[in-house]
Amino acid sequence: MNDLPKSLIETIAEKLVAQLREGTAPWQKPWQPGEPGAFLPFNPTTGKRYKGINALHLMSEGHEDQRWMTYKQAASAGAQVRQGEKGTPIQYWKFSEEQGQTDADGKPVLGSDGRQARQSVRLERPQMFFSTVFNASQIDGLAPLAPQPPAAWAPAERAERILQASGASIEHGGREGRDSAFYRPSTDTIHLPRKEQFPKADNYYATALHELGHWTGHASRLGRDLGHPFGSEEYAREELRAEIASMLLGDELGIGHDPGQHAAYVGSWIRALQSDPLEIFRAASGAEKIQAYVLGLEQVQMLGQAASQQQAPVAADAAPFIVRERVGGKDLFSQSFATLNEAARCYVGKSQAANRSMEAPDGRELAGVVWGPDGDFACERFASPEVAQAVAEAQEQHWQGFDAAKVEKRAEQEEGEAIVKVDMGNAGDSEVALARLQVLRGGGSEAGAALDAAAMRHLGFTLPHDWNGRVMVQGMATGEVDGVQQEASADQLGLRPEFWSVYAQQGDGRHQWLADRGTQREAAQLAGRLALIDAHSETDEREKAVKLARLHEERVRRDPASAAEDLVAAREARKSAELAAVTGSADLQRRVAQLEQGSGHAAASASVLLAVPFREKEEAKALGARWDRAAQSWMVPPGADPAVFGKWYRQPAAEGAGGQEPREGAPATPRQPRQYLAVPYGERKLAKAAGAAWDKVAKSWYAGAKANMARLARWMPGKAGPQQGPAMTAQEEFADALRSLRCVVSGEHPVMDGQKHRITVEGEKHSEHSGSGFYVAHLDGHPAGHIKNNKTGEAMDWKYKGYALDPEQKARLQAEAATRLQERQAAQAQLQEAAASRVVRQMASLLPMAEPTPYLVSKGLRPTPGIFTDKAGKTSYIPATDADGKQWSMQYIGEDGSKRFARDSRKTGCFHAVGGLEALARAPALVIAEGYATAASLSKSVGFATVAAFDSGNLPLVAKALHGRFPGKPVIIAGDNDQHLEATQGINPGKAKAQEAARLTGGRVLLPIFAPGEQAADPKGYTDFNDLASKSRLGMEGLDRQVRPAVQSEIESRLANANQDALSLAREPLRRRLARSGPQ
Repeated sequence: MNDLPKSLIETIAEKLVAQLREGTAPWQKPWQPGEPGAFLPFNPTTGKRYKGINALHLMSEGHEDQRWMTYKQAASAGAQVRQGEKGTPIQYWKFSEEQGQTDADGKPVLGSDGRQARQSVRLERPQMFFSTVFNASQIDGLAPLAPQPPAAWAPAERAERILQASGASIEHGGREGRDSAFYRPSTDTIHLPRKEQFPKADNYYATALHELGHWTGHASRLGRDLGHPFGSEEYAREELRAEIASMLLGDELGIGHDPGQHAAYVGSWIRALQSDPLEIFRAASGAEKIQAYVLGLEQVQMLGQAASQQQAPVAADAAPFIVRERVGGKDLFSQSFATLNEAARCYVGKSQAANRSMEAPDGRELAGVVWGPDGDFACERFASPEVAQAVAEAQEQHWQGFDAAKVEKRAEQEEGEAIVKVDMGNAGDSEVALARLQVLRGGGSEAGAALDAAAMRHLGFTLPHDWNGRVMVQGMATGEVDGVQQEASADQLGLRPEFWSVYAQQGDGRHQWLADRGTQREAAQLAGRLALIDAHSETDEREKAVKLARLHEERVRRDPASAAEDLVAAREARKSAELAAVTGSADLQRRVAQLEQGSGHAAASASVLLAVPFREKEEAKALGARWDRAAQSWMVPPGADPAVFGKWYRQPAAEGAGGQEPREGAPATPRQPRQYLAVPYGERKLAKAAGAAWDKVAKSWYAGAKANMARLARWMPGKAGPQQGPAMTAQEEFADALRSLRCVVSGEHPVMDGQKHRITVEGEKHSEHSGSGFYVAHLDGHPAGHIKNNKTGEAMDWKYKGYALDPEQKARLQAEAATRLQERQAAQAQLQEAAASRVVRQMASLLPMAEPTPYLVSKGLRPTPGIFTDKAGKTSYIPATDADGKQWSMQYIGEDGSKRFARDSRKTGCFHAVGGLEALARAPALVIAEGYATAASLSKSVGFATVAAFDSGNLPLVAKALHGRFPGKPVIIAGDNDQHLEATQGINPGKAKAQEAARLTGGRVLLPIFAPGEQAADPKGYTDFNDLASKSRLGMEGLDRQVRPAVQSEIESRLANANQDALSLAREPLRRRLARSGPQ
């Protein structure tokens, strides 16, 4: 595990820990007051600031220029990233995408410019992307950074407006004799020294806004955990969020940033990031939320002033709405709530979601302003006197028609539904349930954002918007699967669980990971909380009663104090609720009525669905194919020629006798017995009531046999709005990650079988099974992988966004991967055998090298037995054989030093013996180097045959094979010292692979040592022993002094050990004879 590359987050955390120790982390650097937006990184092409962890990552790189852009953005601006510059990886999320607009017939809608009009589509499944950006200082041809225009406001004045708008209670002067600045959660007050104690106004406002950042963490605002004492780790975590937020606010307002007051937390910050690298990710995200909340206070104040001028004309609408809000056909008064505020929170929502601009407000939005987020009556703050009076009257009317005591005592409703009182665990869970209720009622993107915020605030994670209410708890462990250490199911690994993962099932059957818990009990408690949230957010009252009854029965069953009659009563209540839900189902009543009338209806779809493989989707899209989200399939758009898509037609299911055969030569249009519907998740209950049914295979709703087509018309595919494309599979998402590192994804890539694979990268000649890119990925458990672009040095650890594959999907994908791997190996073996035969035949036309080729001349070498050239005498031919002497390939070295191997040939485990295989068998030691020139120089020095393994990756395989063939010979690995790669990419493959080869064979590693300053001046030109002999001032004499004594020492040591073993064997019979004879 220690050799595995680190993830992006771990890399950032380690860098920030090092900078924290040095006092150079981004939020530790003081900034003087100045122009706003003068420090934080931004993209000059989009004009947007980088946020969250990306901002900290880019700032930690230490560049003075704020501008960062991608390689392509730089090129589009007429600039060029300098050769050899290393980019910085970032990650970002895409929440919407642009799609071409079409009419009802599927034809493009043209804009005023004659091009197809575009429209933005909100993604229900946000997509994560990776990108590499470069700083402006790494780019040639960019204009200097233009100075910021002067701000239209004084920084101190704007900061004062924010403080005033917050309504925070701020006490100055240190009533308790303290001049320090702090926020006290117990009283929700900010304490500051007197203004005159600060050297400048900027210092005062920077301190005040820092404490205001803590103030946002109160339960009535952003709801962070503030209940920990000074000096605790939790206190330091909160301070980290506030400090980063202060840095962001200081740049936004231009008031500067002074981190000197918070140096005491550095040790705690370091410990927090070392124990949990993701903490910096959460802290950066939390700081962005603090900044957005604080800056939003100013906007709320301005909008509130505008609202006060517009509230009076609509005050008459407020009371009727608040009193008579109707949900699901029931009046508000028919619902059971302890207070009017509770009812308002349930059906009206939090004030954060209100239309604060009050442009064309309706009752829902107005009521959202009337009641504050803490549930208190907030008319005096937001509402006009007319609205306050209307709400007061509504309150009186509510209590006149509402008897809470009767509700508590009532045992059954009129329809016989069992009522079971199951309280929410806390107010936070209630807020999550209410937010989810709005999503299920089709609240749209705003309701989804409110659910995400509430869930993150109270649960610590977000819930899928299409969560079906089911929760799965699975014991997990860390173990080895197919040679890779990874987290997977404890049952699958045959180990005891180390922790428990909690998953939520989505509408399409997939499971999304939510959280991990250290014990099974904690995981079960979380699952219980989620079950209660699901029950209280159920839109159907009968289904809600069933879920609550089941939870109640489960609680009674688990309670050791419960009597037998309690369990019987709970079971009967659950059965009554289930019976009421079944008999009262509108769907059942409709079906019974239609059966009685003998009516029936069948629908057929006119849509032609296509079976388009993922690798061909771009081709299908180019021809005009459209994605039918409801049917989860590509389809022929209306008005298009079906013949164009003939290669992707689905084969129709076999029909019974009497079916007609399609006309020869004509495309067979598949017969679709079902009319599929584009039903949003939040409207599924309505569609089901109208006769829609769920197709588990197609993962779509369709018109059932007894459907009311008139009521289902609104969900016909032709009337559906723009649809998001198909959900990204693990393979698709990993392919995007490969492309982000400039890998060329084509053919069978990506192959996610847990094996290592080569892939072509941009800027090199394409090859299907080779290239400068490398990746390994798997689909077991939570799909994950690693990518490396060896040409640029960029690397990435990838993990699937959060969906867990179900066992059937995983088994199918694994079977497919295993089959493809077997097929590839068989095909590759055939190609390698054919290549071996080809190079052996080629040997007949070659000539043993008598005079050095241009390459050997440049390396200062004479020809050795076993290498060849052609009639031109320009190219060097180096045969490659295995340990058994079979030739598999040939290395061709051009006169310019360029190297390549025979096409489709095998190089793995193959080598070239300098002097020949027979000479190698007589050699007293196995001296193995990477390239031929290095091995030839070593052979010249030691006076016997040596081995060229061709590259560093082949060293361990060749060393192991030859050690097995000649176990009595000592092994010396003469590696390359790739210091230029270590300096630019953090890796030294020549040294690392030499050490691995020596470890496998019990051998010794030798690395060249150059004259002082040579390697530092040209690290790329001084790497191996041939460079030492031909380029260094030390020359061949230096090579002899470094190599000969080491090799001789290994030979003598091996001979001494062998002699000792032989002597021991010779003495053994004598010892046995003496032991048998005994003392005389």
